[in-house]
Amino acid sequence: MKITIAVTDIRTPPVCLERLSLLGFRVITLPPCKNLSEAVCSHTDMLLLSLGDELITTAEYSEEADYVLTEIWSMVKGCGRRMKFTSDRLLPEYPMDCRLNALVMGDRIYLREESASEYVKASAEALGLTVVGVKQGYPACTVLKLSDKACITADRGMARVLRENGVDVTLIEEGHIDLPPHEYGFIGGCAGVHDGCVYFVGDPRLHPSYELIDAACKSEGLRIVPLGGGVLRDVGGILFTEGEV
Repeated sequence: MKITIAVTDIRTPPVCLERLSLLGFRVITLPPCKNLSEAVCSHTDMLLLSLGDELITTAEYSEEADYVLTEIWSMVKGCGRRMKFTSDRLLPEYPMDCRLNALVMGDRIYLREESASEYVKASAEALGLTVVGVKQGYPACTVLKLSDKACITADRGMARVLRENGVDVTLIEEGHIDLPPHEYGFIGGCAGVHDGCVYFVGDPRLHPSYELIDAACKSEGLRIVPLGGGVLRDVGGILFTEGEV
């Protein structure tokens, strides 16, 4: 039987996890990585990168989260996906925590070249993707990808680079997204896009830029689905992938 897996932080609010489950997704939560800081230790965009037919993580984290990654592997392999374990070591200090944090938009991949995984860069080039170097170490977190040609972000640096590469960027106000213990989190870290819907961890209507967010989603034919009440929460995003059970 075909299923859709939703991978997210183990600390995602229970109401949001329950809502995803009720909507028919097989929810998988990632346990903490001991080498990452408390704020992002279970964030999907720090621990798991979807690139081509591969789901990429580090060999070190695969030992810590063996039971979870084995479960993911058992479901995705029937859909032609592979798990790849790199030799990269994640460390709590920026920028050595963002080895796997990258954003694919169309035929380009945006990443911080100085700290991104060499395996990720080589794999991207093998797939025919153009590597675009950016100063931001967390491009997948700071940018909410709506399609290959449109996105939302509060990061002006990322907005500039993306626009230079032909992407339609909606620039929103900073903040108003929880990421304890930091002052605020980012729009890419509080949502995931699948099958015509944008699923938000929290209620985007509470964000002061909601009208812009709503307009950007509608322009791409996407429907907003709040997964819970309250302020948006950065959990490193929701990674959706197809599987089989």
